[in-house]
Amino acid sequence: MREQITGPRAIAFLEQHWGKDLSGYDPDGPLPDIEPADGELDPSRGTLSIEHRTGKLERSAQWRDRGLSIRDLVVDVQPRRNVFVGTAGQVAAEWAHYLRSGTVDDFNIVPQLLPGTIEDVVDKPVPALQDRGVHRTAYTGNTLREHLELPSR
Repeated sequence: MREQITGPRAIAFLEQHWGKDLSGYDPDGPLPDIEPADGELDPSRGTLSIEHRTGKLERSAQWRDRGLSIRDLVVDVQPRRNVFVGTAGQVAAEWAHYLRSGTVDDFNIVPQLLPGTIEDVVDKPVPALQDRGVHRTAYTGNTLREHLELPSR
């Protein structure tokens, strides 16, 4: 996970909590020596979980007590994403389970977090999902509206 949190990404994450420009801070250095901006976090911000949008002054004090660098703290506190590891068939089998059970209706692939390339997903798990009948093999229309089977206006 650490290799996925670049310096700018770590700073950007902390800026959302601090409510201030922290671009002058070293992501591998200590947390900012300034207090976060007054007021709680904007509820429209999606990076932090809902339960972490209040109590930021107490949280920043707790974070400082940990003695971690900005990057190490962000690696530790950033919400975890589900990670699927295995062969294309193993990943497709797990995805198919979630799709069939109704747990999810789709997956969001974050290209910058892939260990390879997006082509690895398109060329390997997608055909395995198609073989399992949980991913379309063709599109039925010419527009996004038609592909999603939405009514015309």
